[in-house]
Amino acid sequence: MAKVLCITQLIMTEYLCSQINNTSGLQLDIYFNSMTSQTLLLTLGVLMVLGATAYMNYDSNVSTIDHGFTADFASFIKSFDSKYDFIRSDITWSTYGGAETRPTTAPSKYPIVFIHGNSDIGAGNGGTVGWQTGFTQLIEYLQTNGGYTKADLYVTTWGPANPNLASQNSHNEKYVMTTRRFIEGVLAYTKASKVIVIGHSMGVTLARAAIIGGTYSESLLTKFTVGSPITSSIAAFFGLAGANYGLVDCTYATGLPTCSTYNGFSPSSQMLSSLNSKTRREGAKIYSFWSPNDDIIKYNCIVNQKNTCIVPGSDESFQQSGYTHFDVRDKFSADILRLIQKL
Repeated sequence: MAKVLCITQLIMTEYLCSQINNTSGLQLDIYFNSMTSQTLLLTLGVLMVLGATAYMNYDSNVSTIDHGFTADFASFIKSFDSKYDFIRSDITWSTYGGAETRPTTAPSKYPIVFIHGNSDIGAGNGGTVGWQTGFTQLIEYLQTNGGYTKADLYVTTWGPANPNLASQNSHNEKYVMTTRRFIEGVLAYTKASKVIVIGHSMGVTLARAAIIGGTYSESLLTKFTVGSPITSSIAAFFGLAGANYGLVDCTYATGLPTCSTYNGFSPSSQMLSSLNSKTRREGAKIYSFWSPNDDIIKYNCIVNQKNTCIVPGSDESFQQSGYTHFDVRDKFSADILRLIQKL
């Protein structure tokens, strides 16, 4: 059964949403309710930006990983910075990672930190909709084929994991700093000199801001400071289906936080312009993965004549025609492992 997510009040009533969702097969009928041209544009691409769109519900999702943090890592990360909720007990399958006992020496492999996309779940098994699986498939692949263990792989959930709130999520202080402090926490816990960071969708640009540091505006009067760059602590950065130059569909929707001209995905976003002003600050190696058929970013990933899906300064970029936004997250596992093993 295919399911369609709706944003109530902006486009559809709850009743119409439920009627569509209860219909057999995928049927997306747009009901006009005093819609402006900008609202129609949002209907076509923005309301569920980067990881939170009307999408197929995968009934066959079955995860084999042992979800959650180990007790030892949960205790550590909670005390590392109590300002941010890394454990996310309010969301099922929101986290993953940790050793049974505190590491005393540096690991033989670079630990990997995953940063999920807008409204996704860190290591989900299908939440409100089936695509909320986060990095579960990649984690499974790395464990099965790369010899990785739970002590090597780390993810938390940075947002509300609610697709109906996707348009309200921006690169705000809470989300950027949650990402920054989680990366720093994994470095401290594992005693590793460097980590690998893998971001998907909005997780790409959140992670870039967290690593690069600096000061960013949330509004005309509000700014926040991340800190100095931690580039030297990142062995490699992987950007999967990011929107590094913004989204075409955000051009006329800047009233939504996720499309803000300050810290959203507007093509004129101040934060994205700052992140892109200098290259090669995300890590020692930078890799981008994308699809010209990305159904969330769309337009062959082109924004203002630039490929928004490629992190500026990437050492290599990999594309696969026919892949959807979430295929890019889930189906490049072999290529990612190959690149990691070369580090």
